[in-house]
Amino acid sequence: MGWSTRARAARRTRHRSGSPGARVRRTKASESALSDTHGTFLMVAVTVILAALVLLMLLSMIPSWSWTEPGEPPIVITGIAHTSEETGQLTYASRVTLKNNGSTVYENDCLKAVFYKNGQKVCIVHTLNGHLLIPSHHYGVKTLGGEGCRTPYWNPGEEMTADLSDGTFYPGVEVTVEIVDKRDGKVVSKHTVGA
Repeated sequence: MGWSTRARAARRTRHRSGSPGARVRRTKASESALSDTHGTFLMVAVTVILAALVLLMLLSMIPSWSWTEPGEPPIVITGIAHTSEETGQLTYASRVTLKNNGSTVYENDCLKAVFYKNGQKVCIVHTLNGHLLIPSHHYGVKTLGGEGCRTPYWNPGEEMTADLSDGTFYPGVEVTVEIVDKRDGKVVSKHTVGA
């Protein structure tokens, strides 16, 4: 009888875990339920995310113009040739190649090109439609060529070449072209390069 009384008394006593009769097992230090590696990875991830958010907030406060260069105009000069197409010799041929660098389709007959040499006006091409240039009085320009002047429309990515009078431009001068809408007189594009 002594033994059963002791067993009942042991069942009634509360153990450290809080439930009566629960077994308490002590764990070794190497058997901990927490992972130091996972905790470190979690803290590094949280730190990186917070740093990225702070960086994004700071970048949004800085004006965008300080980080980017101004974009190119919609119509640009891509080349100026000074040599003869037949002989390859230097003749100051003054062939200026223009490219529709934007995303707008232009009616080329509604545009005119004004060329400047070192800031001085040297030539006006009154239409950028190659077929309409032929019968017109055009001083300072011989021909227009290229896909941008063959149809009534100058599509994005297309180029055209204005063959100006020989000697109009020579190496070392600053060449500017203004593309003007003839309907309202507004400058559509202005681009300057060194010849």
